[in-house]
Amino acid sequence: MKKHLAVLVWAAHPEQPHFCATPFFHAAAAAAMDIEVEIYFTNHAVRLLQRGVASALPSGPRERETVYTFMLQAAAHGAKFFACNHALEEHSLEMKDLIPEVSGIGGAASFIGRCMDDAWVTLTF
Repeated sequence: MKKHLAVLVWAAHPEQPHFCATPFFHAAAAAAMDIEVEIYFTNHAVRLLQRGVASALPSGPRERETVYTFMLQAAAHGAKFFACNHALEEHSLEMKDLIPEVSGIGGAASFIGRCMDDAWVTLTF
């Protein structure tokens, strides 16, 4: 069984909150199974890392939890969050604007490196 998972979040973004919780639910489940999880945020999805954005997004029609709640669960299980530098620039964001759970910068080269590594499995949302 592989023990490494890289998740690319690019289509799940604040304008479509109903798509946003799923990547983190899967990441939390994998991390709880002692799988190393890295989540890469690119395009509009990088805005989920901006302070106050995910915490204001309901995860579904019943609005019981926010998207940030699911992000916190993934982080609590050990998932690491990486922001694409280019996406940050496109949205005029800096590291100081991001939630504390962000581990650092990780863009296309980092994610492609994981895709090409036989020890890693990848998911894209």
